[in-house]
Amino acid sequence: RITRKTLKQSGTGLEQAVRRDMNGAIEEALDRAVFLGSGSAGEPTGLFAGASAWGIEETAVNAAATWAAIRTEVVGFMTGNAATGPGSVRGLFRPEIWDGMDGTYITGTAVTEWDRLTAAMGSVVLSNNALAAPAGDPLASKAILTTTAGGVAPFFVGTWGAIDLIRDPFSDAKSG
Repeated sequence: RITRKTLKQSGTGLEQAVRRDMNGAIEEALDRAVFLGSGSAGEPTGLFAGASAWGIEETAVNAAATWAAIRTEVVGFMTGNAATGPGSVRGLFRPEIWDGMDGTYITGTAVTEWDRLTAAMGSVVLSNNALAAPAGDPLASKAILTTTAGGVAPFFVGTWGAIDLIRDPFSDAKSG
């Protein structure tokens, strides 16, 4: 709760900051639920939990994250989907993957494994809340490859209702 006095002293900037903060928190929770949701207690079944039931192919790479290892998966993804080339494939990775690949240089060049990946793929997004933290020994991480077929998104998330910030200048006011 923010008092009327605080709103008057700070101007419209405070309300906009609260709205941005609220939107960020909702976006983070929604991303986590969409990809990692368990499907119980009102939470949607996430992409990883429902993959096998929905016919989504999962492939263990069992290798360090390199463009060569990811390229092999991109080729497999292209042959099984409507992607017309690596530029049509989109990838979602953990920041730890970026860290490892961006620190690995191709011998004799100033080009990193990450540079090669981002130059070839259509879009690469990093998220620390949509994908689970690396686990195991050695640490293993998951990634997602998607494409759009004829401009249609790879999946949709239906949401109902909304959360909004209600501005009530009279409740909890000291006077008036």
